[in-house]
Amino acid sequence: MRREVPIAITLITGLIMLLDNFTEGILETAASEISTWVIIVSALLVGLASVNLVRIHGNNISRKRPGWFNSVALLAMLFGYAFIGIMNRSYPENETWANLYQKLFDNVQSPLGAAMFAIIAFYIASASYRAFRARSLEATVLLLSAIVLMLGRAPIGELIWNKFPAIADWMMGIINTTGQRGITIGAAIGMFVTSLRVLIGLERGHLGGVE
Repeated sequence: MRREVPIAITLITGLIMLLDNFTEGILETAASEISTWVIIVSALLVGLASVNLVRIHGNNISRKRPGWFNSVALLAMLFGYAFIGIMNRSYPENETWANLYQKLFDNVQSPLGAAMFAIIAFYIASASYRAFRARSLEATVLLLSAIVLMLGRAPIGELIWNKFPAIADWMMGIINTTGQRGITIGAAIGMFVTSLRVLIGLERGHLGGVE
């Protein structure tokens, strides 16, 4: 029963959501009810994840593990931002909570997100340097394509040769789009096969290892 019941629930709900797109409203009520329950379960999972986060980082703080001060900052922001968000939703007429909520987002979360993207940029540059070394024919083609694209997008490229922008546009519009569509079609087929395996019970990873 620990295996059959979850598989049956997955099959029934999956078929309802799938057939709702082809039955012209016959299953609309059931599909809407399932969507509502998905939102409820997702909210509960976020709460469960928060409890697990507090448990793990609280353990780090109590045992003074390396980097425990980062856990203190994380939990302080978690509880502080949650409290401000609750007060903002509970008292929408009070502009103090709304302004504080927005200032925390603008002055804390946004700069930290920008800093993370800036760090990722250096990682991408390092990975590009390793990938673009002409060790094979494919790497050579990749290197030459990258050079042409950079020259086509940079103002100095047009000064060197006025055809670079047109070539870069052609590469992005034809070659790049063709490759992206091939990857998208392959990913869609993979998603369809995985979804079908989940519906018929062949894929059981979502059951958490239940045998």
